[in-house]
Amino acid sequence: MSTVTEVRAFRGVARLSFDDAAPLKVRLKHFKALPLAAGDDVDVEEYSLRVAEAQRADVYEAALGSLDLCARTRQELRRSLLARGYVPAAVEATLDRLAESGLIDDRRYAERAVEVSAARPVGAYAVRRKLRAKGISEEDAERALDMLDDAQQAEAAQAAARGLLRRYAGHPAREGRAKLSQALARRGFSWDAVRAAVDAVWEADDWDE
Repeated sequence: MSTVTEVRAFRGVARLSFDDAAPLKVRLKHFKALPLAAGDDVDVEEYSLRVAEAQRADVYEAALGSLDLCARTRQELRRSLLARGYVPAAVEATLDRLAESGLIDDRRYAERAVEVSAARPVGAYAVRRKLRAKGISEEDAERALDMLDDAQQAEAAQAAARGLLRRYAGHPAREGRAKLSQALARRGFSWDAVRAAVDAVWEADDWDE
């Protein structure tokens, strides 16, 4: 058993603190149906499961509403629902249900993200960072990133380099090439792609060396 040490309500969510368990966020609507007060002794796991049962329909509707706005990864949706006061058991059950019906699919999400990136002058490393931040697994990310082959990345790096070239027109050649290389690296291109792109656009330009 744990003891409730504090109950704080904020923006429709009750945050429950305990003496020997992690805090729990519960939507105020469901907390009012299953209230606790500071000093109460409670089995946190059992209480959370009771709340999850009460939230079953609401959390699914909330998840569908989020997906209507835009596609989301499992991790993004999890974070959003937990922050809104849906308890972990309710959230995980909902995510499983959505995954089984194909409404969330991290592998497909990663593939779409890479397809969009392939049409832009952006490097594979930057795409990988974006996928990782959205909770995409390394396996799903690697599978999707396979479409960004060396030829595609070389072309994308050159396109980015051409767009950035005039930014460094006032710099001496050595310094300008270095700054252009750094800018391309920040966009997520490998150093091999960066070197080839800088050489290609600089040689095509008429600046003095």
